[in-house]
Amino acid sequence: MQRFERPFLLISRAAAAAGVLCLLMVAGLSVADIVLREATGHPIRGAGDIAGLLTILIIASCFPAGLLERRQIKVTFLGSVLPAWANRILEVFGALMTGLMFLAIAWFMTQHAQRVTANHQYTMVLNLPIAPWWWIATACFWACVPAQLFVILAEALGYSSTESEV
Repeated sequence: MQRFERPFLLISRAAAAAGVLCLLMVAGLSVADIVLREATGHPIRGAGDIAGLLTILIIASCFPAGLLERRQIKVTFLGSVLPAWANRILEVFGALMTGLMFLAIAWFMTQHAQRVTANHQYTMVLNLPIAPWWWIATACFWACVPAQLFVILAEALGYSSTESEV
């Protein structure tokens, strides 16, 4: 399992790192906008447009790594009173439901990205196309599907440790 997990983790962590970089860019842009607004009385033109587009990527890029590292909220109160085999069934069921949810999210993101593309939507100030950003976010959510399939298989086989040194 580790042989398959390692490439998934490397790719998903790289995407999450890109998301964190986008978050830092939004934070830096916000600080620069505030400083410039205070110094000159004028904001950075289009800062809101850029922050909005980057926010799409910030959110979407972190989900695959979160799934692979099993960082989602999980309620395990029944695990302490049920036998190990029943607990494993619940873990697999939970992983399966999470996978189905991300499949639905990816599908609806695809539908939204298609609508944005068909409507030729642009940002209000800088007139930047919005569709490419939604397509990148959609790709991130589609990446969640095989990531969660791996988690389902790992849970079914009883393999639950994620490499921490990758």
